[in-house]
Amino acid sequence: MSDNGNDQGRGLPGKLVVTLKAGGYLFALANVVCVAILAWAYLSVKLEPKTLSVTGSARKAIVSDLVTWSGTITANDDDLVKAYDTLKSESDKVKAFVVAEGIPPADITLSSITTVRHYKKEVVKTPAGSAGGSQDSPTVITTDKLDGYTLTQVISVSATNMDKVPVISRNVTSLIKDGVQIDSEAPRYLYTKLSELKISMLGEATKDATARAEQIVSNANGHLGKLVEARMGVMQINPAGVTATSAEGMNDTTSYEKEITAVVSARYEVR
Repeated sequence: MSDNGNDQGRGLPGKLVVTLKAGGYLFALANVVCVAILAWAYLSVKLEPKTLSVTGSARKAIVSDLVTWSGTITANDDDLVKAYDTLKSESDKVKAFVVAEGIPPADITLSSITTVRHYKKEVVKTPAGSAGGSQDSPTVITTDKLDGYTLTQVISVSATNMDKVPVISRNVTSLIKDGVQIDSEAPRYLYTKLSELKISMLGEATKDATARAEQIVSNANGHLGKLVEARMGVMQINPAGVTATSAEGMNDTTSYEKEITAVVSARYEVR
C-alpha cells in the first residue's frame, strides 16, 4: 500500500500535464511567428526599390501680350448735382484724351460712380470737472449737417498695344491744367497664355530632372529606373534678369519682358 501511495505522490495531475503541453505548443508557435515576422521585415526592406529624388527646372523668356491701366477721376462740390456734372465733364475729357492717343473706345471702361458725403465738424468745450477734465477742453464732433460731396469714377484701359498705354499713363495727368482731378496708376503688363505654357514648362523641367538623375546615378555606377513621382512647384514670373522666388509664386506685372521659371520635384527608381 505504501508503494502505491508513493507512485501517486510522484505523479502529476492530468490537467496539469495537458496545460504544460499546450503551453509548449504555443511557445513553439510564437517562435515560428516571430521568425516569420523578422523574415518578412528583412525581405521587405531588402526588396523595396531604391529611389532617388531630384529637382529639375526650366526657364523661358516671355513678353507680355496685354497691358492694363486705370485712373481715378474726382469731383468735389457742395451740391450733389453740380459734383455729378463736374465729374461727367472730367470723365469725358479723359476718355477723349485716351481715344486721341490711339486706344479704341471698346478697350475703355468707365466704372460706376462712388459718392462720399461729408458732414460738418464742430468744436465744443467740455465743462471743467466732467469726464475727468480739470478745465474747459475743446472736443471736435461730427454733426449731421452736410458739408459737401466727393464723387469718384475709375477709367480703365485693357489693350494689346504695348506702346501707347504706358504713354497715356504718364501724360494723362496733363489734363490737371484743364481742371481735371485724376490720379494715374502705373500700367500693368500681363501674359495671358500662362495655362498653355505651364504644360510645356512642366515637360522641360522634368527633362532637366531626368538629366540630373542620370548624371548622379552614372557617377555612382548605377542604373536609373522609371519615374515614380513628379510634382510641379509654383511658377515664378519675374522681370528679365531677376531671380526672386516666393513660396506662393512670383507674378510680376511691372515689366514688359519677363522670365518664367518652373520647378519639378521628381523621384526615380534606382537599380
